[in-house]
Amino acid sequence: MTVRLEDGFTLALGGGGARGWAHIGVARALEAASLAPRAVVGTSMGAIVGAGIAAGYPADRMEAMARRTPVYRHIRRRGRYALFDSAPVLEAMGRELGNPRIEELPLPLAITAYDLVTGTTTAIRSGDLVSALTRSIAVPLFFSPTHDGAAVWCDAGLWEAVPVSIARQLWPELPVVGVRVDAPKPALLGSPLGARFLRTFARALGEAGDALTARRYLALLAARWADPVHEEPADLLISPRLGMTPAWNFSRIGPMVERGERDARTALREASVHG
Repeated sequence: MTVRLEDGFTLALGGGGARGWAHIGVARALEAASLAPRAVVGTSMGAIVGAGIAAGYPADRMEAMARRTPVYRHIRRRGRYALFDSAPVLEAMGRELGNPRIEELPLPLAITAYDLVTGTTTAIRSGDLVSALTRSIAVPLFFSPTHDGAAVWCDAGLWEAVPVSIARQLWPELPVVGVRVDAPKPALLGSPLGARFLRTFARALGEAGDALTARRYLALLAARWADPVHEEPADLLISPRLGMTPAWNFSRIGPMVERGERDARTALREASVHG
């Protein structure tokens, strides 16, 4: 297989919590191959690293920034309907980048977010960067969802692990290089029996009412987990082998970056990429 990237490509970075540090290693491998994306789409942790890439930061600088901003030191306080509050770490990142607006970044960037109420995904391409990232990284039960009118915004990985379809919708003329770092969806949740259980659980909790309550949030979450996950193949998919590293182990920056770079170099070589 040959993937021609000489005219540019869209880089689609998926979510995966701490496993997403591997995105920095992928960025380093692309730099070494003199391959630069013309646009970036990111989900959750992929949106955070994607923002750094869109801001023009090289991989070395992004890794140094990650080490200067320990996640656990910034997320000690509780969030609403979640274990942690993402605001401190995202605000620290915003300061590092100069608090830009998305449309002001040197490279086009789209940040995905998922509305639990309607079951739809949106691509945020303008406005305050930190606000967009807050929506995108709201991993259910870990970081607080964002309540905006009737919408309840969270991590779009519930719908599509790697935002390939969004990348193609926005820039159809460009090939898509996708990076998947998340752990696979548990087989039970993807089975007919698991989906039936989740739908029953959602009905038991009840989804009626406009107010965002913990009960309604859990009902919406159960209903969306029951839905099939959307998948669209990338022109080149890089899937770093990250072992059993859990999504919450944010201290393993070095190993995740190294594995991301290693497996991205292999994927680029095996795909006979033309740059």
